Amino acid sequence: MRKFNVTSPAWQGNAEIVFNSYGLLIKIDTSQTNMGADITKSLKLRVPVNVDDISIAFTGTQATVVETDFEATFEMFWHDYPNKRNRHLAEAYWPKMSKTEQVQACMTIGFYRKYLERNSWCNPKIADNWLKKKEFLNDWNKM
Repeated sequence: MRKFNVTSPAWQGNAEIVFNSYGLLIKIDTSQTNMGADITKSLKLRVPVNVDDISIAFTGTQATVVETDFEATFEMFWHDYPNKRNRHLAEAYWPKMSKTEQVQACMTIGFYRKYLERNSWCNPKIADNWLKKKEFLNDWNKM
């Protein structure tokens, strides 16, 4: 997942844009700005669906786009993880992971889901085991 903050002289505050592990837009948050309806609409029309296009999307504007650290929460992980068993064990293990590992785990779920689709015979691992065994470090695209 990748997160960007957008600022501009046209409004006060930061707009937040978030892309999922597939690089697709999942969130535009203008709640921390004083944008009116017209500016909000203009921003939403400018934001690309794919993260690869973010650098050119704001070319020729006064907006500043900065990629910021993404903080992954357990709720984000749990929402996307395909096997909803042993939540209490996975949630207890989550704070023991480094922030980098937490982000990696969230970013890898999309690739893991695609792996499971390609290999329908394979059952998804239980979440706490997936985290403890650091399965998120596997390159699921090449398996």
